[in-house]
Amino acid sequence: MPDHAQPTFPQTGGCQCGAVRYELREPPLGIWACHCSLCRKQSGSAFGLSMSVALDALVFTRGDPGSWTRQAESGHWLDCLYCCDCGSRLIHRRHENDGRQTLKPGTLDDTSWVVPERHFFTESALDWVRPLFPAGTDSAS
Repeated sequence: MPDHAQPTFPQTGGCQCGAVRYELREPPLGIWACHCSLCRKQSGSAFGLSMSVALDALVFTRGDPGSWTRQAESGHWLDCLYCCDCGSRLIHRRHENDGRQTLKPGTLDDTSWVVPERHFFTESALDWVRPLFPAGTDSAS
């Protein structure tokens, strides 16, 4: 994480309607922004934010998320966890997860400390987003 980000843990979060809640008990392993078309479509925005966290660092405290499975362009299979009531995407889990999962950090109650360390698929970034990349963080896919 960047030097200025010093959140305390646990951190809490959940879906938009509150039916699914979780607790993140450990700091993330990394935070990034992806500019590929699939992440833009999933987020409904110019890019998608992702936060790698250990599988056992996140526990659901209310509700059970639904899940659907898709194959990524890389060929990996991915479970997408979401709220069955409001549809908010919460977590992505690759089937070959190496003990990690990807939290959608916009679902945290406090996002003030969430700063992407890297940007991926920047060649697909929208033109108005490209000038916003800090020097040295523009990473190719």
